[in-house]
Amino acid sequence: MSLMQLWVILKAQRRLFLSVLCEVVAIVLLISLIMPPTYLAQASLVIDTKSTDPISGNNLPGQLTATIIATQTDVIESHTVALKVVDRLKLAENPVYVAKFKSATDGKGSLRDWIADKLSAAVLVRPSSGSNVINIEYPARDPVVAAQFSNAYADAYIDTSLDLQADPAKRQSQWYDAETEKLRQRVEAAQSRFAAEQRKMDVLGSADRATVTNHIDVGNAKLAEISTELVTAQQALYDARTRLQQMNHAVAAGQIEGLPDVLQNPLLQTLKTDLARAESTFADVAARYDRNHPQYLAAQATVRSLQSKIATEVGAIRDGIEQTAQMRQHDVDQLQQALDAQRNTLLDEQRKHDALFVLNSEVDSAQKAYDAGLQRASQIRLASQLDQSTVAILNHAVPPFEPARPRILLYTVIAFFFGAMLATGVCVVVEIADRRVRSRESISEGTGLLVLAEVPRLNFAPASPRPRLT
Repeated sequence: MSLMQLWVILKAQRRLFLSVLCEVVAIVLLISLIMPPTYLAQASLVIDTKSTDPISGNNLPGQLTATIIATQTDVIESHTVALKVVDRLKLAENPVYVAKFKSATDGKGSLRDWIADKLSAAVLVRPSSGSNVINIEYPARDPVVAAQFSNAYADAYIDTSLDLQADPAKRQSQWYDAETEKLRQRVEAAQSRFAAEQRKMDVLGSADRATVTNHIDVGNAKLAEISTELVTAQQALYDARTRLQQMNHAVAAGQIEGLPDVLQNPLLQTLKTDLARAESTFADVAARYDRNHPQYLAAQATVRSLQSKIATEVGAIRDGIEQTAQMRQHDVDQLQQALDAQRNTLLDEQRKHDALFVLNSEVDSAQKAYDAGLQRASQIRLASQLDQSTVAILNHAVPPFEPARPRILLYTVIAFFFGAMLATGVCVVVEIADRRVRSRESISEGTGLLVLAEVPRLNFAPASPRPRLT
């Protein structure tokens, strides 16, 4: 069906078209006039998507604004917010809602949840396009009630957002309190072990690295001093033993003249000089007298006496060297014992301080962990008590002066549009049910014949009355 045919049909069925259109418009207009007015109050909220941590002052990571707005819209429409509105306005104590609840559910179920579901279905949440503003609208027959419900929804949403921030912080605060107590017990246990080890080892003072290093340095200096003295004593012992060995070899070989100890002994040198003279005198006497002559015997006795004195002095020198070697050996033994004792003492002190340092490190580590946990617990505890929200009320809802519904002019325009469509459909249905030829296109479509000529519609004008002759 072409537009021309449709126009012809509507022109032919214009009375039916106008009748259906007027009926539809009249019905909608009547319904709009008898419909009770509905007022729509609006409260506006601003969502802060870029905020700082009020405890630490650090910038919180930013999120997508669209995601945040969508999330907050779902929160406003949630059952939890509706329950807060019910409690804030004490709707569960309102006789009207109680009567409606009993009528709808026969008193079964929860009155608060039933009212909250009704509120969630009625509230309108409209995010503003291109901004962080969310509008909360609530319809009601009374403008004051509409404003009251919109403001209650805004306040309940802010309380819910605070709860959503504070509840995790409260749970974390409880967990941190328990963990902080465990950390405190660890610190006390580590300190007890450290003190017990100090008493056991009879070590006073701290076990920090500087103190231990200073103490070890003093011990090492003393150890180095004893070691130096030991080396000196060992060298003296070696010299004494060498002199004693030379003395023994010289005595055994009868060649003591070249020994340093003999050369350096003035008494022995005097005795050797006297012996040389005595031997010279004895040789002269022996050449002149017989061995039984008194001068011979006297000279012989003098020589033997000097030889005996020399032997005695040499023995004394040897004994002195041997005694010196024994003294040097005693010194070496004493110094070696002192060196071993100092080394063992140093190692024992090192072991004690190492053990104490390990325990002290455990105390420091436990103390640092406890301090960090205590600081974090304090921050979480403050966060759990924080009443600062990222949502602020931009505009409170005020009672509207004009109702939002019914909008008579808009409803009339819509009724006219849909009435025209309905009237057109009715005219087409009637035309199909009672098919008539309205144009030459209808003849061609219906019979398939070619229209050769068309007689135009004749409009006969009524004849004018003839004038009467008087």
